Amino acid sequence: MPVFPVLEPGDSARTTSQRMTRFISKDFKYPRTALRDGVGGRVFFSFTVNAQGHTTDLKLVKGVRADIDAEALRCIQRLAAVTWQPGWQDGRPVSVSFTAPLTFSVSTGTKDAPSPWSADSLDLGPFQKLALPTQAWNSDRKALPAGKGLIYGSCLQRLGGTSSLGTGEYVRLVNVRTGKSVRLNVKPALNSRRENAFCYALPAGRYALYLYEFPDPVWGACRMHTESIRKPAPGRGYSSSLSSTRFQFVVEAGKLHYVGTWNLANENQPEILNEKSILDARMQPNFESLRFSDAQVAVPQ
Repeated sequence: MPVFPVLEPGDSARTTSQRMTRFISKDFKYPRTALRDGVGGRVFFSFTVNAQGHTTDLKLVKGVRADIDAEALRCIQRLAAVTWQPGWQDGRPVSVSFTAPLTFSVSTGTKDAPSPWSADSLDLGPFQKLALPTQAWNSDRKALPAGKGLIYGSCLQRLGGTSSLGTGEYVRLVNVRTGKSVRLNVKPALNSRRENAFCYALPAGRYALYLYEFPDPVWGACRMHTESIRKPAPGRGYSSSLSSTRFQFVVEAGKLHYVGTWNLANENQPEILNEKSILDARMQPNFESLRFSDAQVAVPQ
């Protein structure tokens, strides 16, 4: 059988398959879109080592999806620069064909991240840029825009009283299917209540809670503080997929969704509560055209 060359320290103690896999993976870059969606899998590729030891006929045999397949093909094409010790049969060098897998695992997609809290795909995106707040859905609006669904819920904020009276507070979401972010005002300016209800129309899709923005405890309204909204710190078996690190919910077009009470009152300890019956009773008198009792429960998980 062909033998993959020794290219780095320790290779002599590894098998040909292990040396080849290390070489292919050395410049590996997990696709950001696949990280964002928590998608992985095994790509199968084939190639031939000819009688001169050159790698030829490189191609994908079975893929996962376009972004992963493209990165896999880029990685395996590095084999074209390698000269193997060719295979032999009956005393002469011969061509030998292979089919091999390349595994894309979300849990190793960000293996070089310095800590678990910087390991998910939202930290890689451009979502930190300033965005204008999304317009709230008010009681005077009747027809829902095409392709959008309504969400409603409440948010328990970090600051209240006169310390944050003149400043709004916001929760930023990311649509994990499109990569677009939206900014929801969860405490109107000139409002001193610690808990406030909200109602918004959003494009259909899956959303992840991303950032909480509120007045800096020291500087007050003069400076905004941002805090990442994450699930409790993971233990053993941690995965960097968004299902492990971020609270998510799904919006369906043309439907009304209850998304819970987002308790952000304690630093880095978000809680998502289901208090639907209490909030329905509060909001129904102000939204006669909506039937909150029939809303889908889409509390972020």
